[in-house]
Amino acid sequence: EPVGGAHRDHKQMAAFLKRALGDAFRQLADLKTKDLLDRRYDRLQSYGRFNDTKAESR
Repeated sequence: EPVGGAHRDHKQMAAFLKRALGDAFRQLADLKTKDLLDRRYDRLQSYGRFNDTKAESR
């Protein structure tokens, strides 16, 4: 994020966003469709799950 926040430098923020989205797209483009679908399925199936752990004693 630009110094002072995204609202202070729209052009710089757009450049950061363009680079981040491009990097993310390139990573996804390298994956096979089946792998993408499997990842999506696993992510959606994990909604609502939580791990029940005991609190540390003090």
